[in-house]
Amino acid sequence: MFKNMLVVLEENPEAVTAYAISLAKRIGARPTVIRPRRDGQGLSDGSMEARLELTRGDAGSRRAKAVDALETFRELATAAGVDAEILLPDGGADPRRDQVSTFARVFAFSILGQTEPGRAPMLDELAGPLLEESGRPVLIVPAIQRGAAHFGTIVVAWDGSAAAARAFGDAIEILERADKVEVVSITNANTPRAVLQGGERLVGRLHQGGVNATFRRLPSEEDPANALLSYVADIGADMLVAGGYGHSRLREALFGGVTRTLLSSQTLPMFLSH
Repeated sequence: MFKNMLVVLEENPEAVTAYAISLAKRIGARPTVIRPRRDGQGLSDGSMEARLELTRGDAGSRRAKAVDALETFRELATAAGVDAEILLPDGGADPRRDQVSTFARVFAFSILGQTEPGRAPMLDELAGPLLEESGRPVLIVPAIQRGAAHFGTIVVAWDGSAAAARAFGDAIEILERADKVEVVSITNANTPRAVLQGGERLVGRLHQGGVNATFRRLPSEEDPANALLSYVADIGADMLVAGGYGHSRLREALFGGVTRTLLSSQTLPMFLSH
């Protein structure tokens, strides 16, 4: 049950703050909110402003920004009637960036914002470690997100993989709240019949729970990630549920991959499991 969730605030926290509060209210979860301590760690992640700030060693400025972001979350959550646990810097419970994946293991899922629109994720950003190392799903909010959490149409990406199966299972509580769910397989001449049969069975499982669900087979010879992104944009989907990092992050960084493309070009919230 999604009774708790970890909210990770980093650069430009406005989109993830508003979305996380509305999501917590909708599903009845209590968010725990952190702004991970950097402690002079890697300069390759985040915005140019953040990198320059780290180079200058402006610890006081970093702490002030962290407190401001966390207190803003507290105020907005209180106004929305959401009880939130806020872990302020230097309180002893706020984790460093390299500790976030371990910290996240005790929560139902984590939610964080897209680091920088239009740029592929780097190896030292939090989305990858959270997916691969926390053992919990991660909900990533795009930087352009302005609306509250909405479950009108949710698309489940299905390729028959273990990661896709885990994502479906992890997201079931959200899927059961959706007005409509589409299980979508990007197919070509080589798609195994078992993948299509699996998609139909997932829809049957959703029907048993009273969910309005359909299976959609989308023939396409283009990259599956781009085909998915085009489809969810065309139908105005509210969320994409998908398996994350079927290959290692290093391999995807070197050779490309579905998750890397989804994260760099996302336009809607994505619920990912590894």
